[in-house]
Order: sequence, then C-alpha cells, then structure tokens
Amino acid sequence: MSHAPPPQFSRRVYQRRPSLDSMPVVLQGVYCGLDAELDPIDPRIVNWAVCTHDGSFYLDFHEGTINLKESDGTGKSPAEHYSEHVMTVLRRYARERGYKILALSAGITSAANSNQQSADATLAQTHQSILMKAWFDMDCIPFEVTTEGDSIQEKAASGVRKIVDWLSPQTPGNVPRISVSLHHEVEVDVGGHIRISDLPHYEQITEQPYWAALTELATECRERGLTLSYFNSTPQGGGVALMRHATIRLLHLLGVDAHWYVAKPNPLVFQITKSKFHNVLQGVAKPGVCLTDEDKQNYIEWCDMNFDRYWMSAKGPIRNSDVIIMDDPQLAGIIPKIKEANPNCKVIYRSHIEIRSDLVAQEGSPQHVTWQFLWRFIQYADLFISHPVSGFIPPWVERRKVALMPASTDPLDGLNKHLNLINQNYYHTIFNRICNDQLSPALSQVRPYIIQIARFDPSKGIPDCLEAFRLLRKRLASTSGLNQPLPQLVICGHGSVDDPDGAAVYQDTIRILSQPEYEDIGDDICVARIPPCDQLLNALLSGCYCALQLSHREGFEVKVTEALAKGKPVVAYKTGGIPLQIKDGKTGFLLPCGDVGAVADVLFNLITDRDLYTRIHTNAKNDTVKRQEYYTPFQTANWLYLATRLARKNREKSRSMKVTDENRVIGRDWDARYVKEFWFDELQVHVEDKL
Repeated sequence: MSHAPPPQFSRRVYQRRPSLDSMPVVLQGVYCGLDAELDPIDPRIVNWAVCTHDGSFYLDFHEGTINLKESDGTGKSPAEHYSEHVMTVLRRYARERGYKILALSAGITSAANSNQQSADATLAQTHQSILMKAWFDMDCIPFEVTTEGDSIQEKAASGVRKIVDWLSPQTPGNVPRISVSLHHEVEVDVGGHIRISDLPHYEQITEQPYWAALTELATECRERGLTLSYFNSTPQGGGVALMRHATIRLLHLLGVDAHWYVAKPNPLVFQITKSKFHNVLQGVAKPGVCLTDEDKQNYIEWCDMNFDRYWMSAKGPIRNSDVIIMDDPQLAGIIPKIKEANPNCKVIYRSHIEIRSDLVAQEGSPQHVTWQFLWRFIQYADLFISHPVSGFIPPWVERRKVALMPASTDPLDGLNKHLNLINQNYYHTIFNRICNDQLSPALSQVRPYIIQIARFDPSKGIPDCLEAFRLLRKRLASTSGLNQPLPQLVICGHGSVDDPDGAAVYQDTIRILSQPEYEDIGDDICVARIPPCDQLLNALLSGCYCALQLSHREGFEVKVTEALAKGKPVVAYKTGGIPLQIKDGKTGFLLPCGDVGAVADVLFNLITDRDLYTRIHTNAKNDTVKRQEYYTPFQTANWLYLATRLARKNREKSRSMKVTDENRVIGRDWDARYVKEFWFDELQVHVEDKL
C-alpha cells in the first residue's frame, strides 16, 4: 500500500495558530509549603500542614496527623513511614485537583521539650528526604526554608511565600531566579535553599574508583584550606553556566570552599566578544568582521571596571583565592591584573570553543588579530585547558602549559534526571504553549519527532537541519508500504545575555521556512526560543525519536552526551569535539560536515529499520563507563586535582600526592595530555570500558 503524500498547508506557516480543540488539558501549576511539628505530649505523633499557592495568592490548606507507631512491625523506620505518607498525600492531592506541583518547601518547628530533640532531628532529616523524593519522583523544585508563624499552617504559608518569591511564576516551566551577591558572586541554588541531591546520590551514579579519587582530592582541598573561584561572563544560558551550577553544587556538598563570579553585563562588549572573539575564532563570522582598536579599548575598560569595582577589595575573590579558573575569553583581560594583585594565586584559562588554529596562524587574518590581542592576557595564565582536540590549541600556546578536559553535564539536575510520562506530557504542553505564542506549529502528542537543541547560533548548522529534514520527508513521501506516522522536526534552544546572535539567527531560520520548498512540510517544523527551563529541555530530548547535532564548529556539545544517556541515536557532523562523544555506527552516526544528503539517508534508515534503531538505542544506553568522564563528579575530580597540584598553600598537608618534588608538580610538563591521565596514575584509578 502506497503512503499518502503529506497534506498541503499554507506557505505562511508561522501565521497559523493551532486549534484550541486540539490542545490537551494543562495541569495547573501550583506551589506547596510543607511544615510539621511533633506532638508535645507524644513525640510519635506528627502533625503536618500543606499550603498551596498559585503564584498570586493562596489556594487552600491541607493538614493531617500521622502516628509513627504504625511503622512498628512493617520493617520500615518511622522516618520512612512518615516520608511515604507525605509523598502519598502530595501525589493524591495533586492528582485529585489537577495540579502540577512545581515547587515544594519544607520547614520544621523545633521541639519545645529538650527530650524530643533527637526525634526532632529525625523529622528534619526526613523532610530533606521528602524534598529530594519530590524532586526525583514528582519533579517539584525542592526548597529548604526557615519559616515563621504561630502554627504549622502559618509556617507552611510562610514557606510557600518564600519559594514563590524565588521563582518566576510568569515564565513557562518556572525558572529559579538568578541572583548575585555584593562581589557579583552567583548564589547557586538560590543561596543553597534548593536541595536537589546529596552525596549518596552522586556516589550511586559514579564508578567506585572515580568516587574514591574525588573524595580523596576533596579531603585534601579542605585540609589545606584551598579556595577555588570560577569567573565567566554570565550566570545563565549556555554550557559554561550549566556546568558551573552543577560544579559548585557538588563542591559545596563535598565541603570545598568554591565560588563563582560573573561580570556586570555590557551589551556593547558582548557584541564584540561574540561576533569578534567567539565567531571569528571559530571561523563562522561574516566576511569583513575584524577586531578594531576601539573594540579593544572598550573591552579593556569593561574588564578593568569589573575587576576594580567587584573583585579587588580586601574581602573580594582576587586576594582570597588560591586557584582561579577563567571560564571563557570574555574575562581574559583581567588575568594579568590577578597575577599582579595576588602572585601566589594560580590562574587556569579554559578555552571551550573550536578555535581555527589554521586561520589563527595566518598573519593578518581576523583570527590572527583576535588571538594576538587575547594572547596579551592569556599568556599570564599558569595553565591552558583545551577541549581534547589538538587542532583547538592556537599558536603561541606552549604544549607544556596545556592540559585537555572535555565539558560535562550533571545526571541529577533538571536536564538529565528521569521524568515520568505525566511530567513529560506537562512540559510538552508547555512547549506547545510557547510555540503558540511564537506562531510556530505545535508538537504532536502522537507522532515521532527529530530534534536539535542548541543556541540559535551561526555555528550550529540549523539550515542543514532544515534541508536534511526536507530531503527525509520527500523520500518518506515517495516510499510505498510505509505504515507509520511521518515525523516532525523540532529546532529549539534558549539564549544568553552575552550572545546577541540569537535573534538574528532565529529570524534567518523563519525566513528559510518561508521558501516554497518548505510549503508542504512547514507545519511539521517547530522552531522556538524557549526559556532556560532545564526540565523543558529534558522532556523534549526524552520524548524525541532521535537527535541531530549538525554543528559546523563545535568545541564539545553536552547535548550529545545528554541525548546518548537517554538512549537516543545521535546523527552529527564529524566536527570539533563531537567525534569524541559518539562511537560511529554504535551509539550514533558521524557524517562529513555539510553532507545533508547523508544525514537524510541515516535518518531514513533509523525510521524504517527497527532493528538498526534498537541496536543503536541499546548501545547508547549502555555506554555508561565512558560517559561518566563527561559527568559532573568526574570533571569535579579533574578540577580538584588541578587545584591541589597547582596551589602552593599548605602543600605540606597534602595526603594524596605521591610526587614529593614540588617543582615537578607545580612546574610539570602537561604536554597537552588529558588531566585524567595524571590523577589516574597518581591515585591508581582504573575502570574498564566494556562497550
């Protein structure tokens, strides 16, 4: 039986609005505050209350009592009994009222009787357990709060008021507010109030030798009193910010004194650093774009202003850090000033983009001009970290000062944790509401879709995604006997304050879709700029059939790691650091850059050959050992190793270092090797990759 051709739609696809009759019912997003107290007479009785808020005002209160004696004989501890009871109540409460609990706060009332302090502490620990269960099981953002009030009902109300203030109810997906302190330090997880994980969670997902090395290095950092500080341009949007939220969260759980600082935004400077640093060095800038003397002066003045105003005071990070990691070129201009103000501080510069070293070497080229300017500052760094591709290391950088380290993602955060079908459907509905607002076609609830999640950036190959999908649909439409729904395409991502290209590339994408060749399939291509909601991206990637990453230039794409971890076959170009992530023909497919026909062919095979899809899916899902190198615990061990080996402070207290000659450690020849190789050797780490 021949397959019917796709229906004919209007060419003006972005002027259509989806029918309200086809929109699924949307759960009402609410916020809940939980509080409890032990009965003053019988400490085995717990009285609890839940207050619900819709972002504007209270909705209702719910309260109850549980007798912990009922756990006797069940094999469960009183804490487990209470925790299960509260989770059951919250699930039923949400289901019966059609709620999606977006966030949950948990407070506790101190026991009035000193004899109850032990039970009171148990109740506090149980509330921590409830918060993390709510995060993993119900997708509630969990907050630990201090509450005030004359009753547990008032304290529950106090807790929910606080979390509404800390979130953004007007933003789809509810993104926690980003705040910075006096020295422009990022207050990760709303100053530590959000509690999504604990050390046992990380230990469970990490190979034992890696975990042992991580904890040993963290112990040395604590005992030597080392302070680590990360610097970059923005606290939200893009891979650097995502990694730093996760890194700081884990370092704090490990008890390491770690901080993260960001610059005061300046649109003029960000236009320079994006178009004339980032795009030029990657070789994707428009012809004729080149750094000018005026650009250089504006950049230097901005760096000096941030350094002097926010970071140079007696209590600021420059004078009080033992190791500083400069996370991107935007703030490279302050490196010489750091070394002058604090000569004992070691500075690591991390280069996270695909630098066209061949063009940098051509004297007079825009790449040469940009790199020569940046090298004036970067050359003072003690170590240069590059993605593990030799071609990314520019001229003038001595290999003895270069070490290799890929990017990372966090298995426990909103981007990667498991989402049940209810929550996936909720975020798919949120995505369709965003599409509706942007006059984009909606995502079907029943048809497969192919996705590329990336910033709207000239290096990401978005036109290639559109053309490959057009060729795929053309071939599917002409294939007889194809008894399955036609796929959709999703192109989405969020922006960053230091990335002014997003709007222009988005508009270029819309213009491409207005061309006649997309007339028949335009209503099956969803293009949307979405807010920085981790679970929204998670749900979209979890629900896709397969993922694309057709970047023409790419340092290292964590979205590839995240897709593979979900068992999604990834079809990508053989560019930058992507070949390090995909095992060609086993976990995905690597194709020549620009060969959209080959991309369409591979997609066709994945859609029509179920055995092929199953094999790639299984391999991707099972490739766990190698993938751990791209996860937060492993990369945190890399950073701790570098900090302990570079920092001079309290070196005599080192417990793990086997090299006794200080000069061999601090002045060692890194020789552009992986950082992991050094701590694998010193700490005798070995794990076999079984795939």
